[in-house]
Amino acid sequence: MRIVNKLGIDRCLMVSSRGGSTSGPLNAAEALCKDYDFQAILDKARPMGHDQIMDFTSLRDAVHQEILHPMDVAGVQSRDFPQYNAILKGLRPGELTIISGTTGVGKTTLLSHLSLDFCQSGVSTLWGSFEIPNVRLAKKMLYQLANKDLSRRPEEFDYWADRFEQLPLYFLKFFGSTEANTVVDALKHAVYAYDVQHVLIDNLQFMMTGQGRGYEKWDLQEMALNTFRQFATENNVHVSLVVHPRKERDERGKLDINSIFGSAKITQDADNVVLIQKVGDVTSSKANEYGDAIATRYLDIQKNRFDGTLGKIYLSFNDDSLRICSATAPPRTKNSSVVRRKRTAVAATTDEAATEPAAKPKTTTRKTKAQTADSKANAEEAADAV
Repeated sequence: MRIVNKLGIDRCLMVSSRGGSTSGPLNAAEALCKDYDFQAILDKARPMGHDQIMDFTSLRDAVHQEILHPMDVAGVQSRDFPQYNAILKGLRPGELTIISGTTGVGKTTLLSHLSLDFCQSGVSTLWGSFEIPNVRLAKKMLYQLANKDLSRRPEEFDYWADRFEQLPLYFLKFFGSTEANTVVDALKHAVYAYDVQHVLIDNLQFMMTGQGRGYEKWDLQEMALNTFRQFATENNVHVSLVVHPRKERDERGKLDINSIFGSAKITQDADNVVLIQKVGDVTSSKANEYGDAIATRYLDIQKNRFDGTLGKIYLSFNDDSLRICSATAPPRTKNSSVVRRKRTAVAATTDEAATEPAAKPKTTTRKTKAQTADSKANAEEAADAV
């Protein structure tokens, strides 16, 4: 390698004396002694490889395995949300997921349940709650694990607390404003010491409270995003990052991928973008005539870099256990989209009528029989006079 460094990697070739075979000369001296064709050996020489460049030969086996076993690369499957598996396919290492939703829509409740779901499947999880104290978060997750309100059954606390302690679940002590590099240092230690595979940051705005003024906060937020993106890629860890939305909505009053607070780089760098939307005016979970829960929220998958599948996952909320479960879409009593189109058409017609210049009235004079007779008499008298 010293000679390569002196000459330059672009001026050197890698020569294999055996030519890819298991038999053959070990070096140039043996090839010379055994009278091998040096020109044929040199013709098979290849350029020196680069640490960051590979050919298909290096990828062939991995591509073959992905074709034969597609579920192995889909990630860890959710046990409580089958529709999550149908759209996002699973929780994959090395990805960055952005979750957003309006205040009070249930972002923390959903993520605590989802992370608990994966944690029960053996995914070592690290929670970074910068908005809600860890005690309240752990209480919520304990209720979700027990699937009941433990305040009504305090005698069961020790049983469920013992089970909760067995989970590979950890919590960051940071709270409120904290620099991203300080957080990532703790995350790297967690990966080394506890083999953490899933990190949740709730949320980016609270973590960066008071950092920067004016337009400077946009640069700091973008730097923080780059830090988490790089951490996820280099450490092969899935990072779920909660980001609050802007106040703007689309014409339906819903969030879209452009509603995420900050620059467009946030959604560009993310592998998945998930929005939590409210279902119309439905405020409480009810059951339909078949006994199925009617959704009060739904996950709007706006980006899925793995295979591009997008869609909605309807959910309902249990007030006692604080658990989220799959639900059916609420029935439509009136097709609001048709009504909206009709209203738009009526409004457009009204506007056109208001802006169109008024047509000149047609003046048509109809003569009566008497007026016609008088006209003929007058004409005859004028002719006689002449």
